Amino acid sequence: MTEILSRQLRDMLAELRDRHGTIALGRVEEFVRVMIGEKHIRPPERLQRPELYFFPGLPSRAWHEEPPIWMARLEEAWPVIRRELDGLLAAPASFVPYAKGSDSSYREEKFRLRPRSENWTIYDLHEPAAEEQCPETMALLRTIFRFDLGEPVTAQFSALRAGSRIPPHCGVANFFLTAHLGLITPGGCRIRVGTETRGWTEGKGFVFDDSFEHEVWHDGDATRIVLVARFWHPALSEVEIEALGMIHERVIELTGESTAEQREALASLRGDASERREV
Repeated sequence: MTEILSRQLRDMLAELRDRHGTIALGRVEEFVRVMIGEKHIRPPERLQRPELYFFPGLPSRAWHEEPPIWMARLEEAWPVIRRELDGLLAAPASFVPYAKGSDSSYREEKFRLRPRSENWTIYDLHEPAAEEQCPETMALLRTIFRFDLGEPVTAQFSALRAGSRIPPHCGVANFFLTAHLGLITPGGCRIRVGTETRGWTEGKGFVFDDSFEHEVWHDGDATRIVLVARFWHPALSEVEIEALGMIHERVIELTGESTAEQREALASLRGDASERREV
């Protein structure tokens, strides 16, 4: 399978090169060379260890202090988002365990969750029901994100019960950033990204790079809920975004939807056995 994937990635690059030219694909070319084991690049920061993909040349910062231009609109709309969240909370079955579906075993191991644990649950705003249950939230997301580029890549309400902990871990790629908007933020709940720890505030957002090691503690006495939205790193061009989307789709076609299987296949492709370990 690794030989097939390597060949298909090279063919894909040739197709993209014909379409966009060599200059626009310089970093993508280097990224693919890393993927197929022709070049070795380590992230510049010790605590940055993306599980699947490291794209060269992007600014590496755990916390992104300068908010995206749309963050102010998201914060202004938080009463509307909170009202629709309250409607969902009246029907708790709307939220499902985070460790569910094709990645359930992977998530249970990575986040040390019991099977079907409800300590960490989510409401997926990409589900069709969200259009009816959260119409104003969905309209806002369509306005501020680039839907034509697949943004937000992740959109969900994330609920963490009091007394829970999410252990140190890293996300799958450095070419995404993650925004959180505080909706229900009891005291005693905090997040560490890299070396800095912060808390959430209702109606306020922040952005971080989840390819950096991060963890969450909830020592409060009520459930914490935030809006999570993951989006393409702003330093990427649209050509690079197109290429990355195509590359990941090809990886999924050959390895399946399981993140664990994708990780193993990419480690074999690089010939880097150390990457097979959980991070």
